[in-house]
Amino acid sequence: MAEPAAPEHPLTLEEKKAAARARAKAARQAQSAGAEALVEITPAAAAYIAKTATEQGMQQGVRLRILAGGCAGLEYNLDLLAHDEPADPGEREIESNGVRLLMDLKSAIHVAGSKIDYEDGLLRRGFRISNPNATSTCSCGDSFGA
Repeated sequence: MAEPAAPEHPLTLEEKKAAARARAKAARQAQSAGAEALVEITPAAAAYIAKTATEQGMQQGVRLRILAGGCAGLEYNLDLLAHDEPADPGEREIESNGVRLLMDLKSAIHVAGSKIDYEDGLLRRGFRISNPNATSTCSCGDSFGA
């Protein structure tokens, strides 16, 4: 999926609110139509999650949350799931490359269409999330604005 073009000017608060309402409406429509929020976990990320989960005695699954914070306003939070951990009421559950992914509706709105990858290189080691809904990101990639 192509990255969205950067806006020519910083978005106003009203433009950010309108975009958030549009994403929420689209997510509600998709949910009522039976569609799941699409988030892809790459094979590299799935392999790292499986390895880490096995080492820690957890299941091959993660909970993704979007929290207020970080240098760009919103930050990603990924936690491994305990064995047989159920989804909380209102959470969406998807599977990608053998990994169970849980997320609440608010988080799903912010990450619909995203790809979660894992890098293990000399300069960076960790998850990298390509999020088409982000209107700004911090330099480390751990937080974003929407």
